[in-house]
Amino acid sequence: MLKLLSRIRHVLKPGVVLPVLLAAALLVFAFNLGDLGKVMARLRGLPLHVIGISVGAAAVYLGCKAVQLRLMLNRIGVCISPRPFWLAFAVGELTVTLPLGLFSQNWVMSASRRVHVGRSAAATVMMLLVEIAVVFLFLAVMGLPGWGEVRWVAVALLVLFVAFVAGAVVFEDKARKLAGGVRREWLKKIAKGGVELLDGLRKLCTPHTIGVSLVLAAIYLGALTIAFWQVGRGMHVQHLDYWSAATIYAFSLAVILIGAGLVSQIGTIDLLGMVIAQAYGIGYTDGLAMMLGFRIVWTGAIWMFSLPIVGATWREMPSGGKHDSGDGGKKSSD
Repeated sequence: MLKLLSRIRHVLKPGVVLPVLLAAALLVFAFNLGDLGKVMARLRGLPLHVIGISVGAAAVYLGCKAVQLRLMLNRIGVCISPRPFWLAFAVGELTVTLPLGLFSQNWVMSASRRVHVGRSAAATVMMLLVEIAVVFLFLAVMGLPGWGEVRWVAVALLVLFVAFVAGAVVFEDKARKLAGGVRREWLKKIAKGGVELLDGLRKLCTPHTIGVSLVLAAIYLGALTIAFWQVGRGMHVQHLDYWSAATIYAFSLAVILIGAGLVSQIGTIDLLGMVIAQAYGIGYTDGLAMMLGFRIVWTGAIWMFSLPIVGATWREMPSGGKHDSGDGGKKSSD
């Protein structure tokens, strides 16, 4: 009974409850804007070939992201064997829609192979930065009908991206010196993680690593938007062309990537997509159809690949024993 109460208290923490409530509220608002009954009828009639295209796109998406993550981990000296790597990657993809869910892959690496969270998080942060760069570069080129300021905002954020990367390279040595002067134990732990993160970002800031990552991100985001376009057409939004579909999703994703995803991705991206679709003459019911239909199909496709991986590799998580370090042969505690 005490264990049950303890679990209930854990679940009812504001950090857990508030994002869930916000996501639910956004979804209810989106459902009220469109005709949910019509949307569900369209979903039941979704052509099988659309589902097949989405599954194939999800395979390309996951494959490119896995290669990108592996490349970055190798670059920062995190040597981790295939099974714990795939476990961490799959868990990250399963939880990506949760607030800070993608960073769960860093926790899994830490728990399964004692890879310092701050160090492996450098790869995750750089993947996010590269994704942001690709999305905003796309928006800077394509723009939005009637939203001329989007191009300028996209360009400004691209400049900030370059400034952040340059700052990580320049500030790493100073951060290491500052961390050396910390006396309190809990601050030392935070400082160590910050230094590991900056050190990893500095190592990742090479033309080759960034160039390859940009290409991989462009490929997997392209696969995602192809699936979104096809699902939209399968949900009876027949006048939706690829570039319009890609721009609608890119804008919604951009807002998520620059901060809204810290609170809740579920509901937020759906509502944003419905609103932006208005610029292309797509009504709320059609907008809800393509956003909700895509969320269901895409989530199902990602889970279809990720759940079996977790099922096959979950034993890599420690059950009380110790595991070897994957942190370049050095053990570090979190």
